[in-house]
Amino acid sequence: MRWNPPIKMIRKRKANRGGFNLLETLLASSMLAGVVMTIGTLSARSMSAVRLDQEVEKAWELADMQLKLIDAAGVTAFQELGQYSGQFEQAEGYSWEVDIEKLDIDNLFSVTITIHWISGIPRQIVCQTRFCDPPDEEETETQTAAQ
Repeated sequence: MRWNPPIKMIRKRKANRGGFNLLETLLASSMLAGVVMTIGTLSARSMSAVRLDQEVEKAWELADMQLKLIDAAGVTAFQELGQYSGQFEQAEGYSWEVDIEKLDIDNLFSVTITIHWISGIPRQIVCQTRFCDPPDEEETETQTAAQ
């Protein structure tokens, strides 16, 4: 014959069973939600930082391109054109301004270029450099004749 345990013992065994109660489950779910939200926030910030870095890199490339144009044309020839600002055709939303100042040394110019764009808020980069503009042939001939 089989032994049948009393009902009290059966209930006691079920109560001592291992497992999670409601409070532990809620606490674990809250902690997991906090971790997921933190990772999501960090990821979103990282993506916006990458986008801003790409925009700044593009602005520096445009500044370099414009400075190479000034150098190739010559500072004096560029000044004679009279265009000290404009929009980039190949980069919509980006604009440039150039300020050229003749220095005390012959044929030496200080060139400052500013690139503007809007990325949520107005942004800009500023680059300053110096160019030595070779003297015109007329100036060289005049200097040679004066000596």
